[in-house]
Amino acid sequence: MSESKNKEEVKPTGGVEDTLKQWGRDLVEVLVTLGIIIIILRVLLGADMIVPLVVVTSGSMVHSSGDNSWIHWLNERGITNQTIEEMPLGGGFNMGDMIIVMRPEAKLGDVIVYERDFIYGSRDMEPIIHRIVGVVYVNDSKVVGTEGTLDCFNREDFGRYIGYVEECKKGGKECHYPSVPESDEYKFFITKGDFNPEADQCITMMKDISIPVNEAQVKAKTLLRLPYIGWIKLIFTSIIRILTFNF
Repeated sequence: MSESKNKEEVKPTGGVEDTLKQWGRDLVEVLVTLGIIIIILRVLLGADMIVPLVVVTSGSMVHSSGDNSWIHWLNERGITNQTIEEMPLGGGFNMGDMIIVMRPEAKLGDVIVYERDFIYGSRDMEPIIHRIVGVVYVNDSKVVGTEGTLDCFNREDFGRYIGYVEECKKGGKECHYPSVPESDEYKFFITKGDFNPEADQCITMMKDISIPVNEAQVKAKTLLRLPYIGWIKLIFTSIIRILTFNF
C-alpha cells in the first residue's frame, strides 16, 4: 500500500523574515517607550527640555569598571571628592547612548553639549559632549574669578579669548567663536571627556579639540542617559553614508 499523499506540508519556522519582523516589533517598542519618556519629561520640565535628543558618537565619556582615573585627574588639580560626588552622570556614558538634554545654566561638573569653534572645527561638525572641569568668570573684559581647574592655562591667558569675544561682537576678522555672549558679564569653560587624559583645550599628543568655551557656545546640558537607543540613529546614518558613498 502506498503512503498517503495528503500529508500536511510543514513550513519551516524562523528565517530572515521572522527575524526582521522581530526587529521591527522591538524597534516600535523602543520608539514608543522613548516617546512616553519624552512626553513625561516635557510635562515635568516644560520649556527647559530640548528636543531633538543627542546621540553619543564617541567613547570619550566611557567609564571602565574599576577605573577611577577621571576622579584622580580632578583630585590632582584641586577638585575634592565631595564636589565630584555632586557631579551629574558620574557613571559616564557610552557610544550609542542617547542623551536627553535641557536648556543650560551650566556650572562646574555639568556635562554640556557645545558648538565647535572656528579654529578647530566648523558649524557642520558634530557638537561635543564633555564635562566642565573649570570655570572662568569675566566682567567688563577682565577675569574676576575662577573655579575648578584651568589645567594648562593661567588667568592671564584668557586676555586672548576675551579679545576673541570682543572681535566677534565688533564683527572683526579675529572672531573665532560661532556664538558669543551679549552681556559684558559671562563665563568661559574648560572641558574634558572623562575618559580622555587631558582637557579639550590642553591636548599635547594630538590636535586640540577646542579653545576655551564661552557660555554662548553651550547649547544644552545633559539630563538623562538612555543606554544604547542611539545606535538606531548611528546604524541608519552609516547605511546612508555607504549608499551615498559619503565617507
